[in-house]
Amino acid sequence: MSARDPNLSDPVLSPAELNPLRIGLGPLETAAWLAPRPGDAVLLAQRRALAAEKPAEVLAAIPEGDAPVAELAAVLRARGLRIAEGGALPVLAAMAGAVAEDLLLLAADGETYRLVAGVLCFPNRWRLAEKIGKGLSAIHGPVPEYETALAGPVDRFLARLRPERAYTRGNWGLASSSALHLPLPVAPVDPAADTGFFLRREEQGFLKLPVTAAVVFSIRTTVTPWEQVPPEQRDAIREVAGVLSPEWRDYKSLT
Repeated sequence: MSARDPNLSDPVLSPAELNPLRIGLGPLETAAWLAPRPGDAVLLAQRRALAAEKPAEVLAAIPEGDAPVAELAAVLRARGLRIAEGGALPVLAAMAGAVAEDLLLLAADGETYRLVAGVLCFPNRWRLAEKIGKGLSAIHGPVPEYETALAGPVDRFLARLRPERAYTRGNWGLASSSALHLPLPVAPVDPAADTGFFLRREEQGFLKLPVTAAVVFSIRTTVTPWEQVPPEQRDAIREVAGVLSPEWRDYKSLT
């Protein structure tokens, strides 16, 4: 399963903006959060199939996630989406087929947050079942410099996030596979090459629910053949890839 990125006209990001240590948050109109886009029908069909055929891989919840899942379901129903009633997993399965974004629910756990429920149809080389119930530091254990450079700013942002105020950020990676459902590692790629791999973009959103105060972390994933990426964007990605540490290159699966 794959998809061509419909947003090739997006502004070209500079090497500084592509730096993986840059959080790069910006405000997002709440009405634009999870808003449908052209081409979503294909993605929704894929997501419904994954939720039906691989529920243990793409759906997960612990008891602390029941109330946030129910509150998010109410928010989506208020937007006119058909979300089934019932337990957390059936409701998450309905969400999988209702919106194109993956949805991860984070609940406060002391001064940090942990993952209490989620629907993750389009993972980027990680498994929901291995992360559910864990705190952010444990979830981001493989991310270089997360604990030293990113954990504090991320925790403070989530704690200070006001209910029903949405924010967005971007993330990127290169992959040797065009599959959207990518739970396992794939062969590394050479950014200096001209073809044969794909730019994988994540448009990430953050919104705090007013009653449970859980944070909904949304991820809209698109995959674009490298040769279709604007040349200026390819040059910027090659530049930042060339100065990444060995640890970051290994994490991003770059040769």
